[in-house]
Amino acid sequence: MGEHVSGVSSRAFGMPWTARGTSSTYGPVPWRMSGRTLALWYRLRDPDEARRHIPAACEVDRDPVVRARFWDVRHDAGRGPSERDTRFREAVVAFPVACAGVSGDFTTHMYADEPTYIAFGREVMGWPLRGGEITISEPEAALPGTDVEGSLVRGGREVMRAALTLQALVPDLSDRPTQPRWIGWKRIPGVDGQSMLVDQLVATGPEQVTWERVWSASASLRFGDGPDDELHFLQPREIVAAEYWERVRLTIGPGRVLVDFTGVSA
Repeated sequence: MGEHVSGVSSRAFGMPWTARGTSSTYGPVPWRMSGRTLALWYRLRDPDEARRHIPAACEVDRDPVVRARFWDVRHDAGRGPSERDTRFREAVVAFPVACAGVSGDFTTHMYADEPTYIAFGREVMGWPLRGGEITISEPEAALPGTDVEGSLVRGGREVMRAALTLQALVPDLSDRPTQPRWIGWKRIPGVDGQSMLVDQLVATGPEQVTWERVWSASASLRFGDGPDDELHFLQPREIVAAEYWERVRLTIGPGRVLVDFTGVSA
């Protein structure tokens, strides 16, 4: 094993591991991203449903304001700004929680359409990314009254759709958190197929987020019944707010372990 590891280039970071290191799927953080976002905040038709989508170690309000987002972003795969960037689209539903003294969004449901990002998110950050067909409309210009939609299809069924109608530019963005926390449950089974090699609550997120143009919007959100998804249990009762982030840049930095359950008996 020592001889094998010593033969791996220091350039290698993600599998596959080779002597040259040029075949690695992705590089280390920081990951630089830029693009746009459809963001909605809403209350659940059944507030008790939230408890079924987060670990017992995390606290959640009785009637939480849940986050739903579609991202249309380009990333550098952790290889630096000189490298060619890659586009991905993502759909996310997350819950506001507090875990081990850290508050943030617990990212239970995440879907993306680009394999490098999916591999990095699952293997490094512990994000529960799965594949899906994601489309986000691209208006010629963002103006009051412009419609923007996002759709997630899985197994030939539409399981998530958000529709926004832009209202007005948000005049003041100074009070927004520039380092939001994303909390996840990083669970990697061992090769025996039974034990958990890694079992951790982790906090990740951007080192910095900047916005140039943010629009307030009216919105609708609906979820469909998929073959192996639970999104249809998260139907909205009320849309609290919606925004269209026309130009957003973020740098994903290192995360940290909040609670390590690895090796702890169930």
